[in-house]
Amino acid sequence: MKIFSVIGYTNSGKTRTIIEAIKELVKRGFIVNSIKHVHIENFSIDTQGKDSWKHKEAGSSVIGIRGDNETTLIYPKSMNVKDLAVQLNADFLALEGFSNEKLIPKILCAKNIDDLEEKLDESVFAISGVISNEYKEYKKIPVINGLTDISSLVDLIEKEAIDLIILLENS
Repeated sequence: MKIFSVIGYTNSGKTRTIIEAIKELVKRGFIVNSIKHVHIENFSIDTQGKDSWKHKEAGSSVIGIRGDNETTLIYPKSMNVKDLAVQLNADFLALEGFSNEKLIPKILCAKNIDDLEEKLDESVFAISGVISNEYKEYKKIPVINGLTDISSLVDLIEKEAIDLIILLENS
């Protein structure tokens, strides 16, 4: 499985970029899984007082919730990308967020140069988002509009995404 992340500030274009990348990868015949990092303090999928919450309080290490249209597994702890990735089976794992994961190659979405400069580091292999309407390259990093040229961006993803085995060996 190959892993990449799309990072950036709110309203910079990261969700639109990752959605288009996922669609293009699937169109190319790949199986894609995705994980979104939520930056909301005390965020929980579960609701206090509900039956699944009671399962967690009783000590269940994984809580499953199955409905007619979807199934959720809840691990009552925060997990790092490597621990999550080894449990998934796909060709690609697309991450939204996870900007602190230094080994994972990233597409940085930005609205302006200040946002770009603040998050730019050696893990960024492409730039996209709102700023892609103004630039084609920035500091020798390609700037690609994920809405109008997703094919070129996914070509880069295929080339730059890190293999899970390499990620595990280097961590």
